[in-house]
Amino acid sequence: MRLILFLLALSPSLFAQNPYPQEYFQSPLDIPVVLAGTFAELRSNHFHSGLDIKTQNVEGLKVYGIADGYISRIKVAHYGYGKALYITHPNGYTSVYAHLQKFSP
Repeated sequence: MRLILFLLALSPSLFAQNPYPQEYFQSPLDIPVVLAGTFAELRSNHFHSGLDIKTQNVEGLKVYGIADGYISRIKVAHYGYGKALYITHPNGYTSVYAHLQKFSP
């Protein structure tokens, strides 16, 4: 029984995530970031899975990658994320850009 308690006490440190990279990512917009929705906030039938950024009531703003990487997925749906790009970064993170108005070259 002592072994089990020791393993349970040790498990958080074994499965801890790597530290989040500080000052690695930049803003995806040329305007100040003001959030309209936060990650994991409770919605009517699910938890929100992203950060929604207000655009000062302006449509068509340029959206930039938050760091170097490559487009690893493009998705278009009539629900959920709508037009979305997934960028995979060299540090192993993937950023998702959803609810886009259009794709540019």
